[in-house]
Formats: sequence, structure tokens, C-alpha cells
Amino acid sequence: MTASGSSSSCGACKFLRRKCTNECVFTPYFCYSQGAHHFAAVHKVFGASNVSKLLMKLPLQNRSEAAISISYEALARMEDPIYGCIAQILALEQQEIGDLNAGLPSSFQFNNTSISDHLNQPLLFAAPHASFF
Repeated sequence: MTASGSSSSCGACKFLRRKCTNECVFTPYFCYSQGAHHFAAVHKVFGASNVSKLLMKLPLQNRSEAAISISYEALARMEDPIYGCIAQILALEQQEIGDLNAGLPSSFQFNNTSISDHLNQPLLFAAPHASFF
């Protein structure tokens, strides 16, 4: 059931092929045109039961934001299973760095390669001094 009381199923119940009831935890969060598509990603990545339990544990005022975040992360994981939404964050950071570099004189431009070279080098640890033991 939708929040308005019509007999149309929410996106979660459509995807799960079940009758949507008044007690359906997913109705307020997956009752829109792309609801079934978004819930399919949520179900594949996290599992319907896990998401249902998570939403039920949250205070009512936080559930909407949680459902949006879960949907966003699930869709990102479907697109990029390794990095998920982190890939989008990194792309935005690189775009921001490029935009900032475009406004700087060349002598002040941020050099991505020098930082990434440092990050990719193995960490060297010195052996503890004999007096340590």
C-alpha cells in the first residue's frame, strides 16, 4: 500500500513480487517511479532483510535519509563494485583539483603525481634499538 492508501505496491514489494501492506517498512522510501529499480540494487548489494532490519532500528526521523544513502551506495556499487561511491568522490576531487589548477600560475600548480608517488612507496620501518627490549 502506498502512503495515500491506494492499492499500488511500493517499489520494494513490486521487485519482491509480494503484496504491499500497511506495515511495509519500505513503502515511504521506495514509492516512486524508479523505486523498483533502486530497490533491486539495494536488494542485490545489501539484501532486503538486512535493510529492513536496519531501517526498523533507526528512529523514524532518520529513516528517509538512511534509505536515500543506502540506495545511492547500492546504485554506485552496481556501477563500480570495488569502490562504490568513493569512485565518484575521487572523480569530483580530481575535477576540483583541475579547476583549482586552471586558476593558478604554473609555478603554484598542485602536482598530483608527486603525491601519488609518495603514497605508493613502501613504508620503511627501522628495527628497534637493542635498548628497546
